[in-house]
Amino acid sequence: MKLQHIIILLFHLALVLCCANPGTPTGGPRDRKPPVLVKSTPAPFATGFSGKMVTLTFDENIQLKDHDKKFVISPPMLPAPKLDAHGPLLRVRFDNDTILMPGTTYTLDFADCLRDLNEGNVFDNFTFTFSTGESTDTMMVSGNVFDAETLKPTQGIYVLLYSNLSDTAFTTTTPIRIAKTDEMGRFAIKNVAADKKYHVFALDDKNRNFIYDQPGEIIAWYEGEITPGYEIRQINDSVRVDSLWESTDTAEWVFEPIVRDTLVYTPDSLVLFSFLEKKYDQYITTDERKSRKNMRVIFNSPMPDTRPKFAFPGQDPSVEHALIEYSYKNDTCTIWLTDSLVYKGDSVIMAITYPVLDSLDCFVSKTDTLDFWFIEPKQKAPKKNKRRKENEKVVVPSLALAVPSSVSYFGSTEFKAETPLEQINWEAIKLFHKVDTVFEEMKFSWSLDTMNVKRRVISAKWEQGEEYKLSFDSAAVSDIFGLACKKQEFKFSASQQDAYGALYVVVDSVPANGLLQVLSVGKSSTVVRQNYIPANGKLGFRHIKPGEYFLRIVQDDNRNRQWDTGRFSHLKPKYIDENGVVQEKPLTDDEKRRILPENTIYYMGKVDVRANWDIKIDFKLSDYTPDAYAKKFFKSSKKKTH
Repeated sequence: MKLQHIIILLFHLALVLCCANPGTPTGGPRDRKPPVLVKSTPAPFATGFSGKMVTLTFDENIQLKDHDKKFVISPPMLPAPKLDAHGPLLRVRFDNDTILMPGTTYTLDFADCLRDLNEGNVFDNFTFTFSTGESTDTMMVSGNVFDAETLKPTQGIYVLLYSNLSDTAFTTTTPIRIAKTDEMGRFAIKNVAADKKYHVFALDDKNRNFIYDQPGEIIAWYEGEITPGYEIRQINDSVRVDSLWESTDTAEWVFEPIVRDTLVYTPDSLVLFSFLEKKYDQYITTDERKSRKNMRVIFNSPMPDTRPKFAFPGQDPSVEHALIEYSYKNDTCTIWLTDSLVYKGDSVIMAITYPVLDSLDCFVSKTDTLDFWFIEPKQKAPKKNKRRKENEKVVVPSLALAVPSSVSYFGSTEFKAETPLEQINWEAIKLFHKVDTVFEEMKFSWSLDTMNVKRRVISAKWEQGEEYKLSFDSAAVSDIFGLACKKQEFKFSASQQDAYGALYVVVDSVPANGLLQVLSVGKSSTVVRQNYIPANGKLGFRHIKPGEYFLRIVQDDNRNRQWDTGRFSHLKPKYIDENGVVQEKPLTDDEKRRILPENTIYYMGKVDVRANWDIKIDFKLSDYTPDAYAKKFFKSSKKKTH
C-alpha cells in the first residue's frame, strides 16, 4: 500500500473516532431537591394508631445524619425509638415494652438529619404526626432560647411543655410535649392541645430523663403561663416571577413583593434565657506540690463569701506554718510553707475545711485531709577532674524582681517576685524621672495588692512619654523565706495621652440599676470598663486602648457591679458562721422565690475605639431585641436555598 493511501486511511479513522466520542455527558442540571415523602404507614395525621413501627417511603434513597442527637419524639419516650434508613425506606421502631399513651398526638421531629443519599439535600424541619386517639392536636408554640449572659443561641437544648402547673413539675415529672432548638436557638413545639394552660422550660438534659435533677444541667424558663392559640396576620412576602428558573441553574431570579394573609400559631416569639445555676456541690479538683515550699489546691467552683481553712495535723498549732494566698473568688488557694520543720519533709499532711451542702440542702462544714508529696529530683554527679577556674565568682542566690517596661500616664506601675514578699525597706527604693539627660529623684506612694502577695503597687504623677527609673539597693526587698534582692534598677516610660481613645455613650432610656459595661471582643469577652448610668443617660470612659468593643447594659438588681446568674432551687435556711457552727435563719422573700438571670441589653453593633479619637455612641434601647442581636453576631452556618 502506498504511503499516500496509509495517510488518508489514518485521517478517516481519526475522524470517525472523533465523531464517536463528542464529549462526556453532563447528566443534566444538578439535583437540588430534598427527598419527598410518597407513602407512609400509618398515613400522616392518622388517628387510632396502636402499632409498634412507623414506615416512611420517599421518592429516592435517603440517609440519616446525627439523628441520635437531633431526632425528637414528642411526648418524650423512654427508651427512645430506633431509626433505620435503608434505600428509600425509613423505619421508626418502638420498643416492645413501650405502650403508647391513649388519646395522645405523637410528633416525630427529624430536624435536619434526613437527606438524600447522593447529593445530601436536606429535608429540613421534617415532622410526621399521628394520634392514638380520635383526633390530632394542631396548635404550636415557638420561640428562641439564648444564653442569658452572651445572647449566643442555645443549640440542642430541650424545650419542655408542662400542663402540670405545680412548682415541682420541672424536677419531678416528665413534660407533656418537647422540642429541640436548632443552631440559632429556634424551637417549635408542634401538635399542642388547645384551650389549656402550660409552663415552658428548657433543659440541657445530661442524663436523658427529661427531669431537672442535676446541678450541671443548663436550664431556662418562661415567666408565667401560656395558652396556645392562632390568629390571621398580614405578612410581607415575595413571589418568584421568572419562568426560566426550573430549566437552568444560571437563571436570574426575579421577585415581586406581596402581602399574604397567614395563619400564625401563638405564642410564636417566646424568649427564654438559659443559664447554669450557681454550683453548691463543692469539691477539690486539684491538689499538688510542685516544689518543696509550695502547694496548691483548686476547687470546682468559686466561694466568694467563704474562705477555706487550713490546718497541719500533728504540728504545733501555736506556730504559723504557712502563708495562704487566695484567688479572687477563693476557688484557688496557694500554700507557701514557711516552717522548715514542715517543708523539709517529703510528705506534708494538711486538713482543708470548707462549706458543702448536705442531703437536706443545708450548709455544713466538711474537712478533707490530704497528703502532699515532693521528692527532690536527683542531681547529676559533677564530672571528675573538673576544676574551678581561677577568679570564677560564686553565684549567691538572690530574689529576682520584675518591673513592667511601660506605665500608663494615668495609672500605676508595680514590682513583683515569684514568691510572697515580706520585708521591704522603702528607704532603699528610689524612683527617678529623667529630666533632659539627668535622672532626678521624685516622690511616690505605694500600696499592697490584697489579691497578690507577690506584688506591690507604685503610684506617682507621670509625665506623658517621659522616662523613669526604679532602683533597689541590696536587700531592699526580701521574701517570706529570707531571700533578699541584689542591687538593681529598671527603666520604663510613661505612655502618651494620644495613644488612647475616649468613649462617650448616651442612653435614651435609663433602666433601673443600669450598669453600662464595655466588653472586649474575642472568644471570651471580659469587662474592660463599667459604671452605673446616671439619670441623664450620659456616661464617658476615657483612656481606653484602641480596638473593637461590645457595649451592654446589665440591670444589676443587687448592685454588686456584675452580671449574676439565676436560681431555680430553694436552699434551706441554714449557714455556717465564722466559728464553723451551723446556724438557722428565716428565708427572705428573695430567697423564697426563683430568680431569673439579670437582664442584659446589648448595643446593636461593635464600637471601634481609635487612638486620640473621641467616639460618641447613641445607645437606643428600642433598637435591641435578643433575636436581632443573635442573628447579627451569631450567624447560622446553613446555606440559604431557594
